[in-house]
Amino acid sequence: MTNKVIHISYLEDHDEIVDLFMKSNNKYIICNKHLRDLSVDIDMENEEHKEEAINEVIDLILIILRNKYLKKYIWDNYKKLKDKEKEEIYKEANCLFDKKEPFIINTIYNKLTEVAESEKDLNIDGFFRFRMRDFMVYISIISDIAFEEYLIRKDKNQFINTLKFFIESQEQKIDLLIIHIMKNGDFRFYDKYGDEINNKESEEMMSMIMKEDLNLEDCLISVLLSLCPKKVEIIDDLKNETSKEIIENMKIIFEGNVNIVPKK
Repeated sequence: MTNKVIHISYLEDHDEIVDLFMKSNNKYIICNKHLRDLSVDIDMENEEHKEEAINEVIDLILIILRNKYLKKYIWDNYKKLKDKEKEEIYKEANCLFDKKEPFIINTIYNKLTEVAESEKDLNIDGFFRFRMRDFMVYISIISDIAFEEYLIRKDKNQFINTLKFFIESQEQKIDLLIIHIMKNGDFRFYDKYGDEINNKESEEMMSMIMKEDLNLEDCLISVLLSLCPKKVEIIDDLKNETSKEIIENMKIIFEGNVNIVPKK
């Protein structure tokens, strides 16, 4: 066996993260807390062994990226926001990180393989600053996208709550509104007797939406505002993320007065 031991040094502010990481099952990494040194024993001629050892180091790097650098970027760049808002952005950034993790792992793997073949020592902080310098820009992009997503969701939630308040403050015009979400994304509206509702306001809104290529959800909002139903039943033939989001919004607006029903 041609073994190579790589020593990975880390900073004091990584202590908690490294302690967390070392509680997981690691076959190839030994930690010397006193020296803040991780030693990785790699058989350079055994590809399977080499890959497993490097993947353990990648797991550590991913934890540091998430718990230090991703979080630090958000807290440093959005100082005017409350901690609760920063936590929401951080949560959104982690979701984006999850989606991009295969690309992230592949990038780190390539950099670590270079180190394993040419170096005996690796400093975690230096690795991020120099070998992963361009990639750290990618981390900032993820955070900025998460911030934009947070703002969009915040504005939407404010709009939904305003819509909810308006509908609750109006006189209820019908007992039950049945919303049929079609497979093509269109909406059909029915009363409690199963008769289709085609009021003038919804027809005009639908005409404008088709002409201006607007979001069909505007039609749904128009009908809700014009009819102010007491209860809502939803038939979902679309069954995708869009229809799921519509259903969740309806549940917020009408609280316990929304039922999902099968197509009759």
